Amino acid sequence: MNPENPRAMLDGRPLRVLHGTYEIAGQGMMLARALRDLGAEARALTYKVDWDGRVPDLVVDLDRHQTPVGKMVAMGTAFARHAGMFDVFHFHAGTTFINSKLDLVGGFDLPLLKSMGKIIVFHFHGCEVRRRAHMIAKHRLATCTECKPFCDPARQDRLLAQAHRYADLVFFSTLDLAESVPMGRHLPLAIEADRWESAALDHPREDFFVRDGVRAPTVVAHAPTDFIKGEWRGIKGTRHIEAAIESLRAEFPQLEYRRIERQPWATMPEFLSQCDVLVDQLMMGWYGLLAIEGMCVRRPVVSYLRDDFADRLQGCPVQSATPETVTEVLRRLISDPPRRLQLGQQGIEYARTFHDLRAVGNVLLNHYQEALARRSGAAARAGA
Repeated sequence: MNPENPRAMLDGRPLRVLHGTYEIAGQGMMLARALRDLGAEARALTYKVDWDGRVPDLVVDLDRHQTPVGKMVAMGTAFARHAGMFDVFHFHAGTTFINSKLDLVGGFDLPLLKSMGKIIVFHFHGCEVRRRAHMIAKHRLATCTECKPFCDPARQDRLLAQAHRYADLVFFSTLDLAESVPMGRHLPLAIEADRWESAALDHPREDFFVRDGVRAPTVVAHAPTDFIKGEWRGIKGTRHIEAAIESLRAEFPQLEYRRIERQPWATMPEFLSQCDVLVDQLMMGWYGLLAIEGMCVRRPVVSYLRDDFADRLQGCPVQSATPETVTEVLRRLISDPPRRLQLGQQGIEYARTFHDLRAVGNVLLNHYQEALARRSGAAARAGA
């Protein structure tokens, strides 16, 4: 913690920030930790601990309540307990203190926080706000291209209306969301780079330079995203990835494929360090958290990158591939261990520069201070 950081201070004391109320890939936890390391008093709160075992600072377990009334009381109690304690409320994935599937009763905490002079932040991460019709109409490939629809356009409209009305800042995690959140700013995903890189250094791949799928195994890994019960997967282009790997087996008899499913967060760094190539997605147009984790464990990463994002990549070593080109991209990586080593080194350097906790925390603090300055300026003008 750095108590002397002036950007982490407010009125002579540490800035107090609460992230909540649902963890998306641990981003609330990571951002809260990043802010603490920079001198702020930050905590992450969740209403549910997922199967992957990420446990933030504060947990209000809604599942222990059997009735909607019980859940609503628990959410109201959380609001009453924390509303006066923090200066900034950073809400993830369209959640607030008061969440409800009815939406008619959700979000009424926002005007109360606003009236208390709090800074309100909305942070969108994906399908809670991604505009399916727009993405399909405008882009040949998008997260929505092969996805069986489960998004709710009416709820998306309400979330964006809330953001317009109440939020002092609006963020999105991946660049493809910019078109769905036109008032938003891109905040890169955050990761503990040291933790992930240590796993790679502590568990080196034996016989690295002969792992070409012929002389020794080459392990290709991919983590599907499945929001629908059953085996159907379309968001990341999993069927194209697995078809490409299957087609390469005749050429590379020692090619291994590992589908990453329900891998606990605590053991994920070591697991990824024992893979040779990671394939993130072939649809979205940007890269996600798995790609960043792969870069941090010094592994080459494959992910579709849209051409119009080229000026935002700044030396990113992710190897772009589409459903049509993924077989050839994988062929080159499987057969060339020295190239994989080079890309792995470039990956950790890129991830540290743009995604490490300190880098993202500094960017976030700047945004907070900008919002606080706007609030102070507006208050001064109102009092003049």
